[in-house]
Amino acid sequence: MSANPSTPAAILDIRIDAIDVPAGRRRLDPAWVETLADLFSSQGQLSPIELIAIGDRYRLVFGGHRLAAAKQLGWAQVGAIVKSPEDFASEAEIKLAEITENLARRELSVLDRAVDIASWREIYEATQVVRKAGRPKKEVDSDEISTKFVLNFSEAAQKTFKLSRQSVFNALKVASIVEEVRDRIALHPIADNQSELLALAGELPGRQVNIAELLTTEPAQASTVTGAIAYLDRVPEPAKPTAWQKLSETFSRMKERDQDRFFELHEAAIQRWLKGRQS
Repeated sequence: MSANPSTPAAILDIRIDAIDVPAGRRRLDPAWVETLADLFSSQGQLSPIELIAIGDRYRLVFGGHRLAAAKQLGWAQVGAIVKSPEDFASEAEIKLAEITENLARRELSVLDRAVDIASWREIYEATQVVRKAGRPKKEVDSDEISTKFVLNFSEAAQKTFKLSRQSVFNALKVASIVEEVRDRIALHPIADNQSELLALAGELPGRQVNIAELLTTEPAQASTVTGAIAYLDRVPEPAKPTAWQKLSETFSRMKERDQDRFFELHEAAIQRWLKGRQS
């Protein structure tokens, strides 16, 4: 089947050696590539990648893991939807196509999702009028920008992409982890643990590098960010909070009506405890 960019909705067979992958793409997960390769072997490629035709070559928009799986199987061609540069208004629109595809895929880690949300917000900031009268753009409150960014999405989109205002703020903090460190921990278990990532983001860049080394260099000197920090500071690692301590912390932050509801749901246990206290 020959490529004809004038019919972008068609799935075309494109030579893999004619596809270029732009620099700066998120790191591929070998396990996911292996999984897709197994699926391709038994089921074929069910979902096409997306490309932009540029001369006699093609630029990848999204589908990096699928492309890698096809390469691993030794395929000469891969199924793709081919678009022309004119189908995109700008480079930002191409990036948004990649981001929205990534966010909708199950294999995206917390770290990958955070970086994509941060990139999306940066594009929004660059393309929307968010400044207040008389204030230069650089002084616009980040809270204001993030709030407008979230409100730009429908309720369904917010639910699908988990784009609450707090989730955007958390994503921005996680995405602030230096790129060298993000790449190093991309396949480590903490890449899918938001609390660990937030703890890492709270450290200075130099410390982030040291923590990442402790987590990823074999044999690993630590399995958690907290453990790595304790190792660097030469102090005992803090004991993990018990289940009741976690619950107590959550309960203390509840509004009174929610606390009352909690009491109602656990009235039998509370009565048992009170009876024990009186005996």
